[in-house]
Amino acid sequence: MTTSVTMKASHFLMAFSLLTMLGSCKSDHKPAEPGQPDQSAERAADQGPTYAVTINGKRLLALPDPDTLVQVYQSELDQARSHYLGNLKEVKAYADYGKKCLRLGYVENALQVLSKGIDQFPNTADLYFWRGVAGVQGRQFQTAVNDLWKAGKAVEGQRGVKGITDRSEDEVKIDASLPYLIYHWMGLAFQSQGDYSNAEKMYEISGDFSTNSDLYCRAYYWQYQAFRRAGRDADAASILESVSPDMYISTSTRPYLDALLYFKGKLGEKDLVDLDATPQSSPEAASWTVRAYAVAVKAKLDNQEERYFKVLERIVATPFWNQPAYIAAEADHHRIAGYDYQPMEETELIQGGRRK
Repeated sequence: MTTSVTMKASHFLMAFSLLTMLGSCKSDHKPAEPGQPDQSAERAADQGPTYAVTINGKRLLALPDPDTLVQVYQSELDQARSHYLGNLKEVKAYADYGKKCLRLGYVENALQVLSKGIDQFPNTADLYFWRGVAGVQGRQFQTAVNDLWKAGKAVEGQRGVKGITDRSEDEVKIDASLPYLIYHWMGLAFQSQGDYSNAEKMYEISGDFSTNSDLYCRAYYWQYQAFRRAGRDADAASILESVSPDMYISTSTRPYLDALLYFKGKLGEKDLVDLDATPQSSPEAASWTVRAYAVAVKAKLDNQEERYFKVLERIVATPFWNQPAYIAAEADHHRIAGYDYQPMEETELIQGGRRK
């Protein structure tokens, strides 16, 4: 039986389709002739690191993680690449390789590999999902919405379905379903375009797929600020009523709970984050950006515009540009600075994965 949660998601997807808000994703890749090797798969795997640009065209550089962490990520990426090249008929190989590209910031490489997978395995939710994540991280927000919408359609009615990619120890603890993740990232894609009406709907649907305190806390963090910006103050207040310091959560969820307690007035800024202690690694950035963005959001909600802008500047001055809270802060910052989001034009890559 279809639950009220999946019905809500289905109704949105149907309405979204009928309003023709989405364009179809198009691939120019042509399959190899029968009996001929598909050399484009190896070319995609051999591309060097390619990152992204901000909304106003600023280059995003390599993530400055410590060498020990980069070595771990690179080793796992190399393993995923080898498996991918040896298993071009296995859908999981494409999804795993694309996901591991993103961990190192190789956005366009991930887009290429995942697009190859979609050519081979159309209507696969995981491939569209991870290409959607790559689109958000690459600041190609409307294209990302297109992909995430297709991912949502592919898992329609499957409330608890998990993704096919390898999961980290922390991802296993959090135990998010694929629909939860799809609608979370779709919410961020809408928010980054300044579309808070659709963003708050997506965050709400994502929250409806929560099954534990970790997922509720993470969903509430995004829902609260989107509800307030969309004028749903009563719903935002209801969220904070559900939050308590003794919620049973994983360590990686602590920044979200602390931010909610800060919004609630139960935690001071000095106990939430040190804005001068900028992160030195991706794990540190995952926590710091969530906390720092909460300070920016509260300043905005309290009509402290100068403080709001200064905190946003502090966030976007850090180098970990692939974090969701960083992306949200960057979008806010650029809107204040007068940059209007425009979809990126497709750019052909040359040797080494660099832009022309």
